[in-house]
Amino acid sequence: MLKAVLRKQCYFLINAVMILAAIPLPAQITRPGRPYPVYFDGLRFPDIIELQVTKEDLQMRKTESSLLKPARSGLLIDVNYSTENTGTWQTLSDGTRVWRTAFRVKGSNLLNVIFHPFRLNPGVKIYMYDPSQQNILGAFSDLNNKSTGILATSYVPGETTVIEVHVPRYQDSPGLLGIKQIGCDFAASENTANLKDGWFGLSGACNEDINCYNGDAYQKVKNAVVRIVYSGDDRCTGTLLNNSRHDGRTYVLTAEHCIHTEEEANAALFYFAYESPYCHGPDGGIQKSVSGATLRATGGDLDFSLLELLEPVNFMYHPYFAGWDRLATVPSSVYTIHHPLGDVKKISIDNNAVSVVSYPDDYLHNTHWLISNWEIGTTEAGSSGGGLFDPLNLIRGTLTGGEANCDNSVNDYFQMFSHSWDHYSLPQKQLACWLDPLKDGMKQLNGLDPYHDFWESGDTLTNMQTDEPMIFDNGLLAWGKWSGHNALNISQFAEKFVINGKKKVLGLMLNVADNYVASAGSGLVVKVWQGGTIPGNLLYEKEYKLSGFAENANGFIEFDTVVSVTDSFFAGYQLFYNNPADTFSTFMAENRMVQQLNTAYIYDNQWYALDDYTNGQLFSSFSVFPVVYDSLPQPESWNDPENVIVYPNPASSELWVEFRDMLAAPVAVKLYNMQGQLVIDNEYGPYQQLLKLDISHLGNGVYILRTSRGNEVLNVKVALIK
Repeated sequence: MLKAVLRKQCYFLINAVMILAAIPLPAQITRPGRPYPVYFDGLRFPDIIELQVTKEDLQMRKTESSLLKPARSGLLIDVNYSTENTGTWQTLSDGTRVWRTAFRVKGSNLLNVIFHPFRLNPGVKIYMYDPSQQNILGAFSDLNNKSTGILATSYVPGETTVIEVHVPRYQDSPGLLGIKQIGCDFAASENTANLKDGWFGLSGACNEDINCYNGDAYQKVKNAVVRIVYSGDDRCTGTLLNNSRHDGRTYVLTAEHCIHTEEEANAALFYFAYESPYCHGPDGGIQKSVSGATLRATGGDLDFSLLELLEPVNFMYHPYFAGWDRLATVPSSVYTIHHPLGDVKKISIDNNAVSVVSYPDDYLHNTHWLISNWEIGTTEAGSSGGGLFDPLNLIRGTLTGGEANCDNSVNDYFQMFSHSWDHYSLPQKQLACWLDPLKDGMKQLNGLDPYHDFWESGDTLTNMQTDEPMIFDNGLLAWGKWSGHNALNISQFAEKFVINGKKKVLGLMLNVADNYVASAGSGLVVKVWQGGTIPGNLLYEKEYKLSGFAENANGFIEFDTVVSVTDSFFAGYQLFYNNPADTFSTFMAENRMVQQLNTAYIYDNQWYALDDYTNGQLFSSFSVFPVVYDSLPQPESWNDPENVIVYPNPASSELWVEFRDMLAAPVAVKLYNMQGQLVIDNEYGPYQQLLKLDISHLGNGVYILRTSRGNEVLNVKVALIK
């Protein structure tokens, strides 16, 4: 069977002042903000549009192909709504105009929206949320505008979703905004309220979390693996690949039976770093996503598709561009990293050599690797497109399908990378022209970790002294800890940091002592406050589930923004007492009564230094460790500054034209001889970045190549020598 979910639709002591700014980073690119409360003065809850999905509709999806046996759990509903023909407009006292509409699909566990057209005016914001506003997406804004005019959102749990548009008073309209399709999923976990993702935990118990395997290679390669969600709720796996220019171009390789049309690619969502935080841990974060791609090449009767993302991959996603081997030599052992059923990232390992076979149906003969038996893990529906890696950690194939499952993990088939490379000569049916733009015939290419030096340059601040004992208990409380749940119901804890100059804070490490979680919904909020004698204005916060921490271990919470700090700041967390059985605390420094050195602060109706609050009985520091950097990386430095590259030059029989960006405008290419005569006149569709011109019929000489896209025109002198 095909493994797809197919479509239908350190410490410092200097007193000073701190300045902080929060810089938004693209998750699925969003801006700060929140929707108005559901029942806000001046706004009413919109009428709900009921959308119907029949049992027959779902059954048709399940039986469309008995041969492929796809795992399908929802569909896309075609609609035609906009701010003009549905919903309600209301104007608030500050002049902001708000539009709301709502959709319900009875029995659905997840809903998403595909907007088309989507081109917002500056200042306009869009939010999506469930009626209780426990799960909020956005704000989407003009940052999300793409040349395709499409935006596919992530999912909101439940059977009802509300869409809310804010138009500032200085804008006449939101811009172009239409709702083209509603995606719904019925097989996702029904307990979605406490999950970040509705498909967490659906895969078989024999699957092994990627973070159960801490080898350097696995932990690097995993950052190339993405979960792809397309055509509503369909899920596959893809791999970010390097190319011979090492320029960070965002090529993603997956299976042809997953995505094989431009429409599917344009509306697909690509999730990076969706993984459980530790081995056999809880749900992972889904904030790191990219919306939309263009289809570069697809194999047809070779099961591969090469996509290029329409948005850059932010450095906070820790992207790794996997290397490849285009030869057909048999690897002695292999592994794959994948998202079975759309679950968190898993790994499967075969310690034996693979063999060359034919897939049982549909594809070219003798073009697949056969995994006879997985020693570790398996694959399932949704693993399709996952990369097959050899002992050198180079990709050698992509998963088509097979019989493997948790009951009998045998016979999986991977499309051979060597055949996908150049079995066909057309650029749109091969990998070669995209992954080897230098055309030097390389057979292997190592992976690219573009931000390795940056991540190695970071520093973890701590107020703990070298070899200082840490404690998590003392006799001053009836029960609990000064750094966590306790008899006094103190809920906020902060640690003061004084630095020299400016730093960028990208996250907090907490050294957790106790963590008993009574409810899956229990959490804390990590915070950053303005500096001074006590914590000042709240400058950043992020909620994090208690289940994401392990006892007696460090837990890292990565920020969704970069926090720029100067001279001093406070960092810490807030706990809640909704469930008395929850018990959480971090380690603390052993009482420094002799030194009388304290950097810990607690909140009890107001902020206190811990030594002041305990009348000089306890001087300590909390195990809160900000991770900081001196500056941010500049990804533009990888890229060739030229917008258009023409090679080889001189040329003989063929000429390649490569563009540095993608535009929706068609591309016109004209070639003139030195007498001004037009000898080649071609026009190509939009989203073109690599074009091949046949010049074998032209004589030696100098020619002028003119390329134009929209208002962009460039002339390049080219020599032909045969």
